[in-house]
Amino acid sequence: MSPGADTVQEHGTVQQLEPPRTERARSIRNVLRLALFGLFFLIVTVGAVAISWGRTSVQLQVGDIARETIKAPETASYISAIRTEDRRQEAFADERNIAETYDETIRSQQVAEVQRLLKEIDAIRADDTKTAPAKATEVRAIANDLDEEQSQSIVSMSQASWTKASSEAVRLVSDTLSSELRSDEVARVKEDLGTRATPALTLTEQTAAVALAKPFIRANVFIDEAQTLANRQAAANAVEPVLVTVQAGQALVRDGDPVTALDIERLEQLGLLQNNLSTSERLGKSGLMVILAFALLAYLYVFSKRLWEGRQLAMLALVIATPIVVARIALPDANVQYILPVAATAMLLAVLLDFQFALVVSSVLALALGVVAGMSFELVFVYFIASATGAFLIWRAERTITFVWAGLGVALATFAVAVCFKAIADDVTSAAVARLAFQSALAGALSASVTFLSFSLLGSLFGITTHLQLLELAHPNQPLLYRLAREAPGTYHHSIVVSNLAETGVELVGGDPLFTRVAVLYHDIGKIVRPTFFVENQANRENPHDLLDPRTSASVIIDHVIDGVRLAKRARLPRPIIDIIEQHHGTTLIRYFYGKALESGEEVSEDEFRYPGPKPRTKEAGVIMLADSVEAAVR
Repeated sequence: MSPGADTVQEHGTVQQLEPPRTERARSIRNVLRLALFGLFFLIVTVGAVAISWGRTSVQLQVGDIARETIKAPETASYISAIRTEDRRQEAFADERNIAETYDETIRSQQVAEVQRLLKEIDAIRADDTKTAPAKATEVRAIANDLDEEQSQSIVSMSQASWTKASSEAVRLVSDTLSSELRSDEVARVKEDLGTRATPALTLTEQTAAVALAKPFIRANVFIDEAQTLANRQAAANAVEPVLVTVQAGQALVRDGDPVTALDIERLEQLGLLQNNLSTSERLGKSGLMVILAFALLAYLYVFSKRLWEGRQLAMLALVIATPIVVARIALPDANVQYILPVAATAMLLAVLLDFQFALVVSSVLALALGVVAGMSFELVFVYFIASATGAFLIWRAERTITFVWAGLGVALATFAVAVCFKAIADDVTSAAVARLAFQSALAGALSASVTFLSFSLLGSLFGITTHLQLLELAHPNQPLLYRLAREAPGTYHHSIVVSNLAETGVELVGGDPLFTRVAVLYHDIGKIVRPTFFVENQANRENPHDLLDPRTSASVIIDHVIDGVRLAKRARLPRPIIDIIEQHHGTTLIRYFYGKALESGEEVSEDEFRYPGPKPRTKEAGVIMLADSVEAAVR
């Protein structure tokens, strides 16, 4: 009998239901299944980026005249980038941001300059070799701001008057510059300088002092450009994002009105503005999706053969397509980009299949969603890091609390990456951090909830046994194990010993130790139908096989596999455990009773004394078969 044939046993005989499929036919069928998966992936992803679908949209640009009144289909709130930017510009331009600095050295510099000028004029006045007009000309040459009358007055006044005028000029410069003086105030101060002169001086002395002091009056308060720019930026960054709420039925654009940038923003946020992708953009994005599809198919074909040859491929299609469709609808709204529980896909695959496979799929999914979101590298990074974190924390989950820790990890990963991108694009404000923290926490909670609520259902639908389910099945209070311990205690002890042997062996060959241990506990469950027909349960009792002919005894022994499958199906045990029950003896021959039959001299067929199989098809089944045989031989 071919080990791959589907068989059942009726009344102790093995009957073949259908001819075995050839390996070539099975391979062709599996490749077609993989090809259909790739086609489905392409339809979903290319449809998400190349086809305009969703609610009815309009085509408008700033400056167009609206041809109809467009109303909001639902109540929605969004952050207005335009209004936020306007308020930030207002805050940036606020005059209160200007930072000034007072230069105290200006006063001493200008006093020294006026004193230097006065010494030069003293020297000109004291030169008796020159006439008064010549002296006046020289004074005007070194003091350009003096007119001819003022120069003549200075060289012709007495020494006493000159001493008073020069001292007053120094005092005027010193006193005026001892206070803050801005550049826009200099002209007014110079005009009013005469009012600051000492009244005791004569008009001529006052006029000379003011004329000499005026050129040295200058601003001593300046704008600190660096600090002013810092103040402006800080004021702009402190502006909170403007939240706009649109009520259902509210007019967004009215018939006949010119369309403004704010109108366009409202239409975009509510998903009412038609996205005019050019043909080249559609082709480019579709090409990227084709590349991702081929990359995923290549990985599946080379590294995950067992997955695409089974029902799990349909589950993979479901968990990949769902976030892409949801993202296509939701991602146009910037408020839900971080909330979308994309990490749930990787977490489900890690729990149900494998961590490495979950990482590969999460990278492909993150890239696909980045294309769907308008070539967003930020979202690719956020979704992949969050997915990898969640998958790592939930992989091989053995307690329910693990889902909580995985959700927390997703939230922290999302928050960390989002804050980094926020810091790159703009200064991070407390309000922005709080908003990102809330959105990240919601993403973590949704990812953990979706994973927890769906992993058991998906596992049942697609024949996948999770670690949590295995731990539950291993509990001694499980109905079948409880019956086995009470009705066939020898078999129960045998199963525990074999589970220890098989678990150790499977670890060495890279199999699943937990699944192996639990599967072994159930592998001989069929013996509870006739427990005394098996030597481990006979103790000191009479062996019932001594009263039976070899054919009947072999039939009873073989029936424990058939009965085990029947009981397992009735108890709704996972399919992989049922497979172990079917395969743990393979198609081996019951040699003891076969030998007795030969001794009787009757015509004997091996098929009557052979287990129906099939032979072990996994590492775990093979190791269990060997461990079972070793323990029985030792016993």
